[in-house]
Amino acid sequence: MADFRGTILTVKGRNLLAKAQTGATLTFTKIKLGDGLWSTDTDPTQLNDLVSPKLNLPIQDIKVVGDGTVRLRFVLTNTGLSQGFFMREIGIYAQDPDLGEILYAVAYAGDRADFIPSDGVTKVENVVDIYTVIANAQNVTAVISDTVVLATKRDIDELAQSLNNTASNLSNQISTVKPEAGSTPPNLVYTGKLWVNASDFLQYYDGSNWKNVKTFFADTVDGFHASLTPAPNVIVPLSANGVLDLSATYVKSNVYTFRRVDLTGATSDYLLQVGEEAYISFTSATSVPLHIATASNALYWLYCTCACYLLPNNTSYLNAFKTADWGANYDGTTVASVLNAYTNSGFALGNTTGTGSIISYLDISNAKTITQHIAVFSTTPYSIRHFASHWVSPASWTSLGTLSFAASTSGYVLVRRLA
Repeated sequence: MADFRGTILTVKGRNLLAKAQTGATLTFTKIKLGDGLWSTDTDPTQLNDLVSPKLNLPIQDIKVVGDGTVRLRFVLTNTGLSQGFFMREIGIYAQDPDLGEILYAVAYAGDRADFIPSDGVTKVENVVDIYTVIANAQNVTAVISDTVVLATKRDIDELAQSLNNTASNLSNQISTVKPEAGSTPPNLVYTGKLWVNASDFLQYYDGSNWKNVKTFFADTVDGFHASLTPAPNVIVPLSANGVLDLSATYVKSNVYTFRRVDLTGATSDYLLQVGEEAYISFTSATSVPLHIATASNALYWLYCTCACYLLPNNTSYLNAFKTADWGANYDGTTVASVLNAYTNSGFALGNTTGTGSIISYLDISNAKTITQHIAVFSTTPYSIRHFASHWVSPASWTSLGTLSFAASTSGYVLVRRLA
């Protein structure tokens, strides 16, 4: 290695150092290498640059030594160097708040220089430390580059010691925050400390006392408690087969098997989802729009408290509904069988001239049919009938429709979507 006998502050360097004594930041920016030959009358303090600069190198590390000097580390590399040269000059550059970047200090080797070959001849990579004066400057920094980094053995040893200290500190911290178990509370406590007692209950320290975590939240899922007692916002248990047992006393009195939607007074069609049931009540009405949109190939169950016509799409389609009914009439003495077939302008739900309870199944597929499994009327003769109706119109069934009564009627209708 070339023999450099120390650094010399330039005039501009001394002026910058004086500014640093009064609080200005002393920022080192780079290192330059040169091959300039100094004549006997060369005054290094008056230099503004090296006599013959050849190579700019970034600063890799800086350390304030504590004896009024600073250590600057750079990597001497010939990567990208097109022509070799004798390293006779080293320049340390810094940022002056008034003048910009200046030559802060120089070092000269003269005839004790080393030759730096060009890239491709011999690879050169050396870590070099150079020291210069900073006196008692407090704010000393450097522009650090991480483009070329070579670690010394001391660097690795210091890093290893730092990692060991960090691991030891983490181990100590983990040992203090991890839950402890035992019949007596831990001696080291702080707010939030966890402890599992002899009964396997998790305790936490609130800053003054140990509290049992189980007391309120242990049986909750997303804040909801489990319970066999019916109550709002509680979780009921599943059966032994892993399903909700609707026959259990804690379920059947509090849980509907279908979600009910009240469409009484609705003004627009509502699309029932599978498992939803619409409830519509009416008073002294001759027609009741159901306001239920139909889905393709859906199946509905309908219950009405009195006989009526169902007009799909809220429209009367003249003689487009073919109906057959069969059953039995009882006049109090004899039973007579009944078999009828007729054409209507709407689906006939029961005997529309009587009263009774109507239960129907509505098929919204291309078949467009209604089957009524039970129709009981209270007029004489008493009648139990079964109806089947088919809508022969090519029109699409997009709205379940309107109920039309023979006379002013009060009651309610339920419509449940089964599929």
